Amino acid sequence: MSSLLPTDSNFAHPDGAAQVAVPSPGLPIEGQGDSFDLVSLLLQEQQTLTAVEDFASAHDAGTAEEQTAAPTADQPAQARYYSKLMPASPPGPGQQFAFDVNLDTCSGCKACVVACHTMNGLDETESWRRVGTLVIGETESTPEPETATIPAAIGVQHVTTACHHCEDPGCLNGCPVKAYDKDPETGIVRHLDDQCIGCKYCTMMCPYEVPKYSKRLGIVRKCDMCHQRLSVGEAPACVQSCPNEAIAIRVVEQQCQEVPADERLVAGAPLSSITRPTTVFRSEDPNKRFQGVAQDNWIDEPAEDHWPLVGLLIATQVGVGMLLTERVLAGIGWLAGSPMPTETTRWTATVALVISMVGMNLAPLHLGQPLRSWRIFLGLRTSWLSREAVLLGKFVGILTMGVVAMWLPAVSEYLPSWVSIPDWVPGLILLGAITFGIAGLFSSAMIYIATKRVLWRFDRTVIRFMGTALIGGMATSALVIAATTQQRGSVSILLGLTTIALIAKLVWEHSILLRSEPGPKNDSWDRRSQRLVRHHLSKWSLGRVAFGYGGLALLVLSTVLAIGGSMTLMTLCTLAATLLLVAGETTERLIYFSSVVHDRMPGTLR
Repeated sequence: MSSLLPTDSNFAHPDGAAQVAVPSPGLPIEGQGDSFDLVSLLLQEQQTLTAVEDFASAHDAGTAEEQTAAPTADQPAQARYYSKLMPASPPGPGQQFAFDVNLDTCSGCKACVVACHTMNGLDETESWRRVGTLVIGETESTPEPETATIPAAIGVQHVTTACHHCEDPGCLNGCPVKAYDKDPETGIVRHLDDQCIGCKYCTMMCPYEVPKYSKRLGIVRKCDMCHQRLSVGEAPACVQSCPNEAIAIRVVEQQCQEVPADERLVAGAPLSSITRPTTVFRSEDPNKRFQGVAQDNWIDEPAEDHWPLVGLLIATQVGVGMLLTERVLAGIGWLAGSPMPTETTRWTATVALVISMVGMNLAPLHLGQPLRSWRIFLGLRTSWLSREAVLLGKFVGILTMGVVAMWLPAVSEYLPSWVSIPDWVPGLILLGAITFGIAGLFSSAMIYIATKRVLWRFDRTVIRFMGTALIGGMATSALVIAATTQQRGSVSILLGLTTIALIAKLVWEHSILLRSEPGPKNDSWDRRSQRLVRHHLSKWSLGRVAFGYGGLALLVLSTVLAIGGSMTLMTLCTLAATLLLVAGETTERLIYFSSVVHDRMPGTLR
């Protein structure tokens, strides 16, 4: 139920660009000056009957007994009160159930939230339905949120929302263990609790933040439209509890064609083209759902840092980078007639294996149900998370075979004479490991690109991930070469290339995230993310800068020592530089996860 006050109108359209006046009864209309028609507003409100007024009207007309007649034997006891809010027949081919929300009658009382919470036995901090507020009279974006003044609001519009049971649900597509199911008859998207491993990837894939993680259970749960109640003709808890009958269940046609690129459910909501939601928000004013902005607009909180995933990403990227660097140097040396020493290749592969194994063993700490993680391959056809797990698992397995093959000659005197491996086999195995490793790193990047979050788009994510692989891989390879050979030339080249790559990455990070003030090329997403970094993640930002520039200084010193200086001192400086670089990349990845902002359904200030 909207609340309107007499002042100038200012509405935000779904694309967030053009601002035009939308005529509405009781508001100033173009050509009428600043007049305010209170009578028209009151007459319009009188035409909307509350549940009590509706009953009184039926009583006066003599139809009250018909409306409250006892249900038939096959109907629920309360059916007389909500039958008109339910579909008369089940969905047919090309149809499905959907929530139908009347914006004109929603008063924001949150009775639906309480009923949903009670009926489903949710945890204290868990909620499957929420009520947001659109403030009519504010613009959608401001040039500087910390200093902008808030225009006078002329009204509010409450928006109740739950799962939208999308036609192309992101949660279902992203789940690596097939813990989601879209009923072919009703279209309801259900979560299968006994299949969930608690990876929380669905919470990233759903643009509407519908799936909620339960720490107590170690799994994700979500609204299922009270499908068990629907199956026996009973209304969902939210429908049955609303005193204004603002929520109903309707049968809707599934959209066969693509959704318009700028379509949104309400003002500020994520683009409908991402998952094609089915919820219908209706009003006598067709533009009502696009009026104003969310009350919590520009109010962002740090997201979860996902530190086990950070460990997995950094470790596997450094491991693959080491192998790729060593193979490239070995190829160049072979062409130049100076082959890579076998000892260097052995230790490079061994260190890369150890680092990668550390990351792979950190990853399960992210799961709420790690004992079910064996199921992660089930979503291979649709989930990038499944693909990452399988490809990186193959990478580590093949690399283990390569390391064993390379170390066998060193212990040949203890082995039977028939145990012999051709010299070309370890190199071929390493190439196979690198192939799977690169494919695994690409899948790692696609996990976050697939969420369609603007700040995790392809270029931003690939630059970060591949930059870590290059910087960490070259620095660690330089350390191994310095410790196992006297090849100053190779070490100095690697350190120089690492220095250049680090400078480029730090400059790029500063331009989009680490700067103290927004730049002219920063869009609204960058500004919101920078604001989070400045106010909530300032310690991590300072850590990233300190580790990055400290590592840079040691890289320069190591390069000078590699050209002409003590090899021992150069090795120690390279070790310190590598540790600082890895710490810096780890901090950068924590910021990557925690500073992400995205479109969301309207919220309410507490």
